Amino acid sequence: MAIQEDRRRITTRLTVLQVACVAVFAALSISFWFLQIVEHEKFAEMAENNNQRTIALRAPRGVLYDRNGQVLVENRHSFTISIVREHTKDLDKTIRMLSQVADLDAEEVRALVARHRSEPSYRPIVIVNDASLAQVAAITARRLEFELPDVVVEEVPTRQYPSEGIAAHLFGYVGEVNDAMVAADDKLKPGDLVGQAGIEKIYNPLLMGEDGAKVVVVNSLGREIRTLQEVEPTEGKRLQLTIDYDMQKAVDDGFKAARAARLTNAGAAIVLDPKTGEVLAYASEPAFDPNASTIARCRGGIRLDPRSRWRWRSRACRRASSPPTSRCTAPAPRTSTAATSSAG
Repeated sequence: MAIQEDRRRITTRLTVLQVACVAVFAALSISFWFLQIVEHEKFAEMAENNNQRTIALRAPRGVLYDRNGQVLVENRHSFTISIVREHTKDLDKTIRMLSQVADLDAEEVRALVARHRSEPSYRPIVIVNDASLAQVAAITARRLEFELPDVVVEEVPTRQYPSEGIAAHLFGYVGEVNDAMVAADDKLKPGDLVGQAGIEKIYNPLLMGEDGAKVVVVNSLGREIRTLQEVEPTEGKRLQLTIDYDMQKAVDDGFKAARAARLTNAGAAIVLDPKTGEVLAYASEPAFDPNASTIARCRGGIRLDPRSRWRWRSRACRRASSPPTSRCTAPAPRTSTAATSSAG
């Protein structure tokens, strides 16, 4: 009896052990299947990016011309400052040092980085658009000293508008997309610049262009060693407006003279061709300067100086409002009479 009892105990234990082994191997098989099949693309991308990087090359927006071919809005070179978390040993330290060196608000930088924690760590998070030369020089010096190896500076095209806010409400301005914009349009991605008001917004699909890309090999510090492949960006469509620059400037100068003489501080003027209905000039005073340093471009829109918010109200519209939630932008003339597009 004792021998039979021992045999039953051994048999039971072996059975339990076999079941446990089968369960373990089944779990491992499911895990391997999940990693190799379900998440194959994710891990393949991560493996490839251990020594390769795909850098987006921002496309210049289309140039705006007046009816006589004079350039109204064009592009200039500027710099962005970004953080690449993959090379960050102490993210909080990087944020504190970057904020100190570039004169930024550390809490705003932390909030910006937090919004993109779910993205792959090798993708740059743009912290500063249109960085000043002082900021670029300070960051470059720290990188040479290996103090900020996880911060990169890139040259990108930036919009250049006429000086003194000429036709500012007509042209509008561009700003970085927010989460809602990206969710609503699968063609947009974080970091894209889109028109937020005026002509820039109404004709944004034509003006945006198509970004390029550059595949590079990087070392352990994230520095580029060589370029493997490069696809040049495609400039956006060029638009020729019905606006006459000389007439537009005359209208703006008239408002400035009236302000200087203390005749008025605000007003609006629209000049039309009576035969065709084309808009020859469009002005609203007081105006804003989209090139001014007071416009701090950031993700989700722009930060406005509260003292100058009233400058954003277009008095040529029926309804006055201010960005970035403006519903009443400069009334874009009809495409057939106001703007013609040509390939960039």
